[in-house]
Amino acid sequence: MKELLQALCADCGISGSEEEMLDIISTLLQDTAKVTIDKNGSIIAEMGDEKAEKHLMLDAHTDRIGLIVTYIDKKGFLCAEPVGGIDLRTLPGSAVKIFGTEPVTGIICTMPPHLAEDSELSRDKIRIDTGLPAEKVKELIRPGDKVLLHSRFTELLGGRIAMSALDNRSGCAVLIRCARLLKGKSLPCRLSLVFSAQEETNEMGAGTASYSLAPDEAVVIDVGFAAQEGVPAEKSGELGCTAIISISPALDKGVTKKLESIAASRGIKYSYEVCGGSTGTNADRIAAARGGVRTGVISIPCKNMHTPTEIVQLSDLEQLSELLAEYVLEGGADHA
Repeated sequence: MKELLQALCADCGISGSEEEMLDIISTLLQDTAKVTIDKNGSIIAEMGDEKAEKHLMLDAHTDRIGLIVTYIDKKGFLCAEPVGGIDLRTLPGSAVKIFGTEPVTGIICTMPPHLAEDSELSRDKIRIDTGLPAEKVKELIRPGDKVLLHSRFTELLGGRIAMSALDNRSGCAVLIRCARLLKGKSLPCRLSLVFSAQEETNEMGAGTASYSLAPDEAVVIDVGFAAQEGVPAEKSGELGCTAIISISPALDKGVTKKLESIAASRGIKYSYEVCGGSTGTNADRIAAARGGVRTGVISIPCKNMHTPTEIVQLSDLEQLSELLAEYVLEGGADHA
């Protein structure tokens, strides 16, 4: 799982620019499933019986948050704005990689605290210094180029990993591991594994993929808030609890009940996140596709979400993979 996650956390895949992720995930699945890529850049991996009465879909998004260059001023400083819900508090003084005609390193500008009247950084004041002359900057970089915050794959104690993009490359790792657990087994259904594009910006990949595939049932795998200082207990799950099961008016009770049942039968721990409305995940688009899709959400506990140092626990990913594989082998939820 560690090697799988490390391969998936490559420096690429900002929302709308997931091309390199297509190659990485397709290679990881080449001996396991039939892989195609749709018009919006989502990866569809098919397994099981194409003619089966029931069609299940498992979804995890491939994209990550980042920045996009909006303007280059006369001194060569880059103006940028977030792509997705990046935590602005982490930006000042951070090293970044700009994907121009060749990768360029830069630093997000910050005012020395001795001189700063306001320490808050707003979306419209993000500036990047590459240290290059303006002419060189404009030769290498242009508006529309994407920017990643520098991050390093780091092993922590207790089988934990710190890295950016764990939202939601950890979900992608779970889907790939689930597919490998199912390889060679007789599935009672048709199974579509969707590695969807652009969740962080508009959930478009999952919306169009679920419309085209028209599954009977779907489970979305994303990250949820791990317990840490300041995070409400009712909105989080401990690292090591394996999963956070979502309950929402937008989700199907039968899918949720089946996930609970399998977890309980296998001794897998879980917690809950209860939402009064939408889930903030791809499930909101998938559930409303075509005539509707029975949908559930199960999340991986993740600390420091939307920062360069997100943290997950490897054992959570492994056990969630096993839970989902069993869910597929049992044919999904039981509906009257």
